Amino acid sequence: MKKLDKFWKYIAAGVLGCCVAVLASCNKDFLEKPDSSDVTIDTIFSAKIKAETFLWETYGTSVPAGFPKDWGRWEGVKDASMVMAASDEGDVYDDWPGSNTFNTGVWGPQSNPEDGFGHHYKGIRNANIFIANIDRVPDMSEQERTQMRAEAIFLRALQHAELLKRYGGIPIVDHVLQADGDVKLPRNTYAECVDFIVQSCDEAAAVLPDGYPSAFLGRATKGAALALKSRVLLFAASPLANSASPYNAQEREYTGYVDYNPERWRAAADAAKAVLDWASGAGNIRLIVNPADPGAAYETAVTLPDNAEVILANKSDNWWGAWWPMMFQFVMPRGIYAGWYGHGVTLQHAQKYYTVAGQDQVWPDEGPYSEFLGKMGELEPRFQRSVFYSGSRWNDEYGVRHFYRRNNGSWTEHAPVNGVGYMKKFLSRLNWDGGQLNWIVFRLAEFYLNYAEALNEINPMDGASYAAVNEIRRRAGIPELSAADARYDTQEELREAIRRERAIELAFEEHRYWDVRRWLIADQEGVMRGSMWGLNLYEQANGDIIYRKEVFENRVWDNRMYRYPIPQSEFDKGYISQTPGW
Repeated sequence: MKKLDKFWKYIAAGVLGCCVAVLASCNKDFLEKPDSSDVTIDTIFSAKIKAETFLWETYGTSVPAGFPKDWGRWEGVKDASMVMAASDEGDVYDDWPGSNTFNTGVWGPQSNPEDGFGHHYKGIRNANIFIANIDRVPDMSEQERTQMRAEAIFLRALQHAELLKRYGGIPIVDHVLQADGDVKLPRNTYAECVDFIVQSCDEAAAVLPDGYPSAFLGRATKGAALALKSRVLLFAASPLANSASPYNAQEREYTGYVDYNPERWRAAADAAKAVLDWASGAGNIRLIVNPADPGAAYETAVTLPDNAEVILANKSDNWWGAWWPMMFQFVMPRGIYAGWYGHGVTLQHAQKYYTVAGQDQVWPDEGPYSEFLGKMGELEPRFQRSVFYSGSRWNDEYGVRHFYRRNNGSWTEHAPVNGVGYMKKFLSRLNWDGGQLNWIVFRLAEFYLNYAEALNEINPMDGASYAAVNEIRRRAGIPELSAADARYDTQEELREAIRRERAIELAFEEHRYWDVRRWLIADQEGVMRGSMWGLNLYEQANGDIIYRKEVFENRVWDNRMYRYPIPQSEFDKGYISQTPGW
């Protein structure tokens, strides 16, 4: 295995030794088991090196990851797939991966393969233990204590935010629960959760450094705290939480705010601007730009560890092997480096990409293979770096590959796939020897788009909103938006353009799955409900190949799915109310 950064190597190794006794108490009953003994706590916080090791474990249980690595883990969707395949971005052709549970609608309190409710509280518990005991470490300076406490405060806020976007209001746990105290906490309101997270981000940002030496990259910075605040306030301002016409008015205080307040968009805009200001100043974070090859710039931004655009990434699996962790089998296209099935990219998603000239691509219902290749080739650089379609190049080793259904009914290598091709983003630099790959939690491009969206809502068609989107489009090598263009000269049109830009720029990074919920559009035909389309390739009797636009699946959606249900096992304990609608 390649060398890991100094503190992430402890996370990858599982942080054995002195932490095991404490962590053993963090079982599935997340609000019931206190720390096992004062002696164990005394041991862990008896020296700097031991306390640091426990903080690294707190990172390992708190920083999200989106690549499926093994059976039954909570990265991506449990049972070997990614969140993108449970949204209108993509699909897994095989039936058994967990993402199909969402697409068929057969999930709920008894079964939710995307999330482990108690898993979040394990991270929260670790953070609270650290915050409560860091002052006991004798061989540590006050500056070190203060900074590490701020890191734990950030990590605790991050896990509360992960819960909030899924369930709405959840129990806030801001201290170590004791056996003789109240350990069965009810839900807090949505507003209380937002306030707690924002306050925590402010507290952490006031202390955290702007950066770290290379051996400690991956630790929380001031920018990470500002980024979390921006994301949480954007969600809080969005229609799912901030609407005069909520999707479900029952116990509204838990699924969102009880009123609509447009000023929440202003708070979201200000928070995003704070990230951009920090990045261009002390943070020294910037977009990766290469005007001569915009596609290469985009690929670098999402695949190269520790590049200049990354604010926070999960580095716990810094080096991937072809056989372990199992991401290669789960995510690589069929027949590419041990790939079992890959993740298809829907036509719905592919149609969001622009041509290089900035136009919409039009697809007839049927046409020759030459037309398929021509139209695919006209699409912008981000598409070329994100999607592996028949007739395109995977890498130098595999070269150009063609995959389709033969005229005898059998499939060629790399087929079948639902959609227009496979997800390629993240993967193109990996090979049989493995490669370095981190899951990005925050990167700068998101916050240009956060700012553009929020500002357009509070101050329609503000020039700064166009400018923020155009930072992303310039990097992508496509024409800029302009208020002088009739396609983008109203608030509504700019809103849709910004949403489309998010779908393209942040594709497969676990944004779209949540964005369509917070915008309250998941119930629209072709988003999370109804027909999902692909472009299938068929060999004809004479050997020619044609493409056809065809439905590969009809998906199920119910509006109660805008928020996750509390797991039945937790609800049955009687301390927490069920999510409204469930």
